[in-house]
Amino acid sequence: MKVQQSYVVDSDGWDHAELVEVCRLVLRVVRAGVAKYETDIPVADGEWPVEVAAAAEVLRGVAGRTGRVEKGGYAQTGLVRADAAAGGNEETWEAFVMFAPWAYDAGVWGEVGELVSLSDEGRSIAVRLDGDQVEAVGQVIGAARLVPEKEWRAVWKQRRRERRSSGGDG
Repeated sequence: MKVQQSYVVDSDGWDHAELVEVCRLVLRVVRAGVAKYETDIPVADGEWPVEVAAAAEVLRGVAGRTGRVEKGGYAQTGLVRADAAAGGNEETWEAFVMFAPWAYDAGVWGEVGELVSLSDEGRSIAVRLDGDQVEAVGQVIGAARLVPEKEWRAVWKQRRRERRSSGGDG
């Protein structure tokens, strides 16, 4: 097994379209090591692209079998197995990849722990990658955007100080 390190994707300044692309990139890069995944499915938003709404319906069907669906429409898939031997299928995985950037919370686990954590419609992206995966993601988003988790808190604090001193909301 390759050594993995935890990173936070520095998405500062990106719009939602950029976040969507990066979330999907990260999910595809880690795919080979995925054992299970989960997401919530908020109530349908009229601004979702057609393919995202269709993916949400696939995941809502999963939630009806393995998770939870509330009366108001909010749903959670529960843990979904990724490998075919355990009942997973590519249609559900692809629906997850399509929809995850619109979820409030989505997670992916390998056999030995969490690989990806997405929060707040893709605004927060934490990922565990090996060297080849770091290179693959870094080539697309820029290596400086992958901040080792141990360094992230310092980056975040510095950014907050800068925003406060410039009159931002911090």
